[in-house]
Amino acid sequence: MKRRSKRIRRRQSDICKSHEPWQEFPSDLVIEILTRLPAKSLMRLKSVSKLWSTLICSQYFTNLSSAPRIYMWLGFDKEKILVSSSSSPDLDGSFVVDQDLTISAMKGYSVSHVYRGLMCFTKGTNAQIYNSTTKKLVVLPDIEESNIIAKDHKFNKIIYHIAHDPVHDQYKVVCIVSRLKVVKLLLEHWVFTLGGGVSSRWRKIPCTCPPHSPFTRGLTINGSMYYLALVPNSIKPLFVRFDISSEKLSVLQKPEDAFWCRYYYTEIIEYDGRIAILDHADLVHDGVMDLWVREDEEKNRWSRMKRVLHPSQMNMIKTHIVHNMSLRVQGTTRNGDVILVPQHIFRIGPDQFNVLPQVTTHFYVFLYNLQKNHFRKVEIKSNRYNTKRWDVVGFDDIENLMYL
Repeated sequence: MKRRSKRIRRRQSDICKSHEPWQEFPSDLVIEILTRLPAKSLMRLKSVSKLWSTLICSQYFTNLSSAPRIYMWLGFDKEKILVSSSSSPDLDGSFVVDQDLTISAMKGYSVSHVYRGLMCFTKGTNAQIYNSTTKKLVVLPDIEESNIIAKDHKFNKIIYHIAHDPVHDQYKVVCIVSRLKVVKLLLEHWVFTLGGGVSSRWRKIPCTCPPHSPFTRGLTINGSMYYLALVPNSIKPLFVRFDISSEKLSVLQKPEDAFWCRYYYTEIIEYDGRIAILDHADLVHDGVMDLWVREDEEKNRWSRMKRVLHPSQMNMIKTHIVHNMSLRVQGTTRNGDVILVPQHIFRIGPDQFNVLPQVTTHFYVFLYNLQKNHFRKVEIKSNRYNTKRWDVVGFDDIENLMYL
């Protein structure tokens, strides 16, 4: 037996010597294989090597492997649940609710922002970030050094926004706190970096911009966050950019012929890879939208486009949007379709509105391709849930394997 085992080992050694060493797989082939694996398998493969872990958790890989999804919350009496649906409509042009992402930690919270698989839950001044793929939850610390939050926060406006730093490949949470005190507007910007090994504290960002209060959700593109903000005693808002990497704020020039007095119906969107401002105030009644696309930032060159719906498309809107209902812009899809969500709007003051979610068991959104002038209604199918209070809270990618 000993002689036989020696012969086997000798034969194996000869075979190894007779062959060339295995060549490494090309990196593009490895990436192609990894993008086809489910998230659970990728979580295990992170332990193969530091290189694989860095690759799988990188923003580059997230963009390749993630499948776009649409998120919505449903209200049942005092309980809220968060569900999602694949953004690729089935054969009859419908989304199908196929995931329930509700966790006990979100009880009493509202979903304020969804960004590439990361979700921000907020309740007053409290916020927490949840990774729906890794199931990790981070409770953000209080901004104890804030001079605004420390006081009565009843009149404070607090916005949390998740963004990605492409230079350092880090995710950051931007918190904008504003408060109107008589005729004076107080403003603070704070940044929190997500991820292991980073100091877990809020950093106050010096703001050289005039005091302002954001009124758009904010759009992150090419390493910067853009938003429009109101300025006291002015009907013309500021066009603000926050560079995620350098953490610097700046005021940009904006198109001067935009209808700024209708700011509630104005939103910043991405149009063909560029920053654009969309005014949809006349969409429901007249079927008209105005679009300004920034062609050149240095020369402040904007191109203006007008989109007019066909009569058949207008009939589609009038059939479903009745009484005091309106449409809210909820981002754009990868195909460039603007997502329009039905909602109820009540004016409670000269410049104040109360927005309620759709009140019907018929779940649906409208998708409008501005380039093709293609407008369609897409149903969201769900046989499991039966509620009259629902709202779309985001549209984004789902698989994000970063470590919180």
